[in-house]
Amino acid sequence: MKKQEQISKNSNILQQNDHMRNLENLELTIHSISRPFPSILRVRGKINTNQPDLWEKPNLAVRLELSHATHSARISRVYTIRSFNRDTHEVEIDLIEHEDESPAMKWVHSAEIGSTIQIIGPRPHFFPNFEEKKHVLMFADETALPAIYSILLHWQDEISADIFIDSSEPNILSYFPSHKMVRMHLLQRAHQNQAGKMGLLLKAAYQFHHTDHITVWAACERNEARAIRKFFLDEKLMDKKDVMVTGYWNLGVSSTILDQVRLEYYQKHLDAGKTLESFDDLDMLV
Repeated sequence: MKKQEQISKNSNILQQNDHMRNLENLELTIHSISRPFPSILRVRGKINTNQPDLWEKPNLAVRLELSHATHSARISRVYTIRSFNRDTHEVEIDLIEHEDESPAMKWVHSAEIGSTIQIIGPRPHFFPNFEEKKHVLMFADETALPAIYSILLHWQDEISADIFIDSSEPNILSYFPSHKMVRMHLLQRAHQNQAGKMGLLLKAAYQFHHTDHITVWAACERNEARAIRKFFLDEKLMDKKDVMVTGYWNLGVSSTILDQVRLEYYQKHLDAGKTLESFDDLDMLV
């Protein structure tokens, strides 16, 4: 099978019932593009959903169709909804700006007010385990800022937390809503291009020697995420339900390659009779 045919075959997986369950295929009309922080581009736009209840949950992921005329294959990327306004049906999506002209950067740099893009979603991503009222530890780099923001919008006041943010932005903690029992910690890098190289989140995780009555949430570079998960599961012997960790990107691997490997891995997962609910992205080695 030719490479182009394989890409097309794997991309079609995203249209199958297992993946598309409860998702909408909608058009997002851009209302504004702003820069709340030097490294963040914020896209605000309207969707015409008939199911607004789906969009009010925390930490929702959507897939943006980013295909350009120069590409024959479908190109899409997954981003987190920072917020949804039920009255106006407006959503906010934050993109971390980086130097290379990736498909996402090409799109956001060329997008104009009034232009449209197709999105598929929303898919709820994981949420801290609040059921047992445990102290929450959260570890996130800049790619997970919208997820943390969204989770904090739905925070339960009686839950305490320590949240560690790895960022090169000195004022990034002002990005988040505040809560009385939530302590925010900035792990500041000197430069944006050091992302994923310094292990700041893993070092922060290592300081927790006692993990009784604690639950963990983390989203960052895949290798660091895997190390954080290993630390809490294998070394601290925490229960799986209290260690919710994912990797949003992979140092040294383009999102295009990562998505292709992920699709192939997901297809093998389905061929084995498994479903999306049992799919664990960090089990995939790249």
